Amino acid sequence: MTTENELINKTYYQTIIAENKQGHPIKILGEMYKEEMQKERPDLSSIRFAQGEVYFLNNDFEAAIYKWQHPLDEEFFPWAQKNIADAHLEMGLLEHAEKFYKEVDTPLIVLSSEVLLQLFSLYIQQGNQEKAVNTIKSAVKLNPDYSRVTEIAQTYFEDIKDWNSAIELAVDEAMRTKSLAWFDVFSGYAEHGLTFTYDPSYFNEILVALLQIDKFHFESLTEVLWNSYKQSDFYIEWLETVNQLLLNQSIDPSYMWKKLPSLFKETYFELISGRFLIRDISTLMQNHLMNWLNISSESDSLISSTAVLAWSEMFPSTLDTALISEAEHHFENTTPNSNGRKDGMELYESIKIWAESEGLLEDFSEFTRPMLEEYNIEVASPSRIRNLIKVSIEFLLEQRIQMENAVQEEITWNEELLSRLHDIQEQLGNTEKEKANIIISSFSSIKNDLVQQVMSKLPKVLRSCSDLVQEDSDYSKIHIELNEEMNRRIAAYMQNFVKYDLKHTIQEWMEESKRELQESQTTCNELGESIKEQFNKEKLELEGDFKVLDDWQRDLERISRGMLRNGNVNILLRNNPSQLLLKGAGKLLGSISKNKDILHTRYKSYIENADYSQIAGEIMNPFNQQLELFEGSIEWDINRFFSGSVDVLNREIEEAQENIGNHHTTLHTMQSKPEIYRDPLTLFELKLRQYELMNTIS
Repeated sequence: MTTENELINKTYYQTIIAENKQGHPIKILGEMYKEEMQKERPDLSSIRFAQGEVYFLNNDFEAAIYKWQHPLDEEFFPWAQKNIADAHLEMGLLEHAEKFYKEVDTPLIVLSSEVLLQLFSLYIQQGNQEKAVNTIKSAVKLNPDYSRVTEIAQTYFEDIKDWNSAIELAVDEAMRTKSLAWFDVFSGYAEHGLTFTYDPSYFNEILVALLQIDKFHFESLTEVLWNSYKQSDFYIEWLETVNQLLLNQSIDPSYMWKKLPSLFKETYFELISGRFLIRDISTLMQNHLMNWLNISSESDSLISSTAVLAWSEMFPSTLDTALISEAEHHFENTTPNSNGRKDGMELYESIKIWAESEGLLEDFSEFTRPMLEEYNIEVASPSRIRNLIKVSIEFLLEQRIQMENAVQEEITWNEELLSRLHDIQEQLGNTEKEKANIIISSFSSIKNDLVQQVMSKLPKVLRSCSDLVQEDSDYSKIHIELNEEMNRRIAAYMQNFVKYDLKHTIQEWMEESKRELQESQTTCNELGESIKEQFNKEKLELEGDFKVLDDWQRDLERISRGMLRNGNVNILLRNNPSQLLLKGAGKLLGSISKNKDILHTRYKSYIENADYSQIAGEIMNPFNQQLELFEGSIEWDINRFFSGSVDVLNREIEEAQENIGNHHTTLHTMQSKPEIYRDPLTLFELKLRQYELMNTIS
């Protein structure tokens, strides 16, 4: 019968070559093939299979495949299928190799394991992690004892950081093999924080198994899991699981526990530290105290027994009478505590730290200072320290009501502040509208007056040019001379208008606007001061942005300068009928002396009686447009003046609203969940009672 190792390693050919045959295996197998063919019923199956092996080992993969594809008997056929897949794998034809591996159909577990391991290698080469994981898991499940398969799986899972698969493998192999090495592998995962997301019940069986195998290893693994669950959401469930596990197992009472007593002790004091609500730990306490008492050494039984007795006094009917009786027995046979003062001061300091976390440290320190001075706490007896702790707890219990009242007062204060801030916000808005209306109305008035002034003055300036028309004037060119003179006089008038009238008017408006904004600032100051006086808080700095005055001054100066840069206006060079008639007559009749009287009269009359409103409008329109644009921006600028104050108010309003919301949340929590504050104080009373018992203080 062919051995599986020879088929796996492709060395079957060595078993059919006679020892006395010399030469290359290909030559020898060829001669054997020729000899077999001479027989009446030749059996070539084993020779062909062996030839395929030799070709494969010499990297002639196509020849090997050819040999293995010939009909073979039942023993060699599935191995030939697998070998064909191996050949394709060696040639890098991974998809073909996968196809041939999957076609191998065999009841042989060894062959199936080899196929799965080869597929696993193929999927790694393809970079197909999901298929690689599933395949190596199948190999482990099929035959976990197969050569290095679990070791290969463990290494691969760790390399790709598939910790769930690695943990599952370690747990399964520890349970299957009962080997401490696999328990240690699992413990390593737990120590690196890779197991705390698992429901603790998942590890119950592995712990039970290890407890039966090696108690010290059980303690070590329990300690690692215990520490890993401490900061997780499963901590209470873990404690329930491990406590129930110990209660369900029969353990040799003579065994001296090395690690568990400290774990139970530390956990008990952690449970009653105030981190947990009483309702979350009360159902756990019966089993936890029972296990702690059972595993405690004689030297530790004072702490565990007084813990049971103190709990039963604080929470009657929550512990079994048998447990209480056992605790009483231990207590009666122990030596009183020798570290009474030290333990008491540690308890007092923990209360002080809790008071600080609740924002009560200042009041707490003020309350306890006289007692500390009276007792000389450095040398005080346990009884005196007990009295200090007792009155401290009573004080903090009373503070609970005062805290609630203080929070309600904060809500009321902030609501009144918010109401006042809204009033100021409305007053500020009204002041802004009022000042905007006043300043805009004032500007609109002076704008209309200035425009009207120029519109009425310019025609007079132009009519005054009639004094240039003389009897001896050259009437063929006089219209040009008049047009030039009119523009000179317009420029002179505008120069004086801008220099005196406009400048003076703008200055008056600026001063008036400044007064209005200063009045607004005074109002803002008074409103900000009122907050300080009414609510005893810092004055609101409601500062207006007076930079708008500088901006207005700059814009109006720019508009004023623009009035002086107007080009020449076409006044008498137009083609309207009256001007055409005059200019034509001037050219036609101007050289005839007897006609000059007529032209003199007509020209003078035209200049003095012409309608110059259109000319004045053309001159003033650009200026008027600039003034209107400026007027339209005043409201926005006034809004900018108040914007800083509005921002300050909005921030104050948001802060008051946030404070009200936070205080309402705090008050709701205090009223709907009083246990959040009450439970830590109740647990401090529990510790105080245990302290009394440990120091035999009645």
